[in-house]
Amino acid sequence: MLPALDLELIRTFQTVLQEGGFKPAAERLNRTPAAVSMQIKRLEELLGQRLLERSNQGIALTAAGDILKEKGEKLLSLNYELLSDLRQGELFGKLSFGTPTDYAPTLLQQLLPIFGREFPKVTPTIILEPSRSLRARIQSGVLDMAIVAQEPGTDEGIHLWSEEIAWFGGARTQDGKAKVGVLTTNCILRDRALEDLKTVPRDHKLVLEAATVASLRDGVEEGFCQAFLPVSVAGSLARSKEVRPSQSLMLNFVLIAGVGADGSKTQSVASKFRRALLG
Repeated sequence: MLPALDLELIRTFQTVLQEGGFKPAAERLNRTPAAVSMQIKRLEELLGQRLLERSNQGIALTAAGDILKEKGEKLLSLNYELLSDLRQGELFGKLSFGTPTDYAPTLLQQLLPIFGREFPKVTPTIILEPSRSLRARIQSGVLDMAIVAQEPGTDEGIHLWSEEIAWFGGARTQDGKAKVGVLTTNCILRDRALEDLKTVPRDHKLVLEAATVASLRDGVEEGFCQAFLPVSVAGSLARSKEVRPSQSLMLNFVLIAGVGADGSKTQSVASKFRRALLG
């Protein structure tokens, strides 16, 4: 009798392809690169075929790997569809979903596969806007669900993850004033940045107003300004020694839904998103 394929091994294989390597795949799967490599080796032994060629330039599919890529996607899709058919009370139909603009690239890479994998009967329409705009759309009934930055002092929504926000950069004018950039959008980051600037020990000069966090980051990276940025967006940028709030801001991101939403379904969506986003 032929052995049954382990779908977990196939999922790891597909993740390696999607991420372009063992190390990024390991980070996404919350495993070590050695563990991921071992799973691929087990899959190759099970199939009796080499699936990936490894080199200094990265990874490349063999002929067998190319076949598994196509067939593996179908197997995983059928698996998720079967699970959905057998579960009671799962989401189906059209779903209007919002996510914060500044986190769109990362979130879309992670959320879209979740919809396809966990909610195959859902047809999502996604809107990218600042959190306060998304919240208004939820309240007006335009959106069914949205991920938003939780307003300080509230307990709205179902917690997904937390993010540290801090000042980055060291740009100064010739006379020693801090050169700063702030967002133009109506959001928590703009509010907090303006509050912090009131505490700067010396005068500052506003040199950049931007519609997106990405633009602020570019300004900091080029040495043009200092800015209040999410740590995940700032990456390797140096923290500011000039503009320092009394305490760092931990921003919570939550899932919110309309008044008429089914609470158990919202909890289910939040749980699956949280598990995927946190690895």
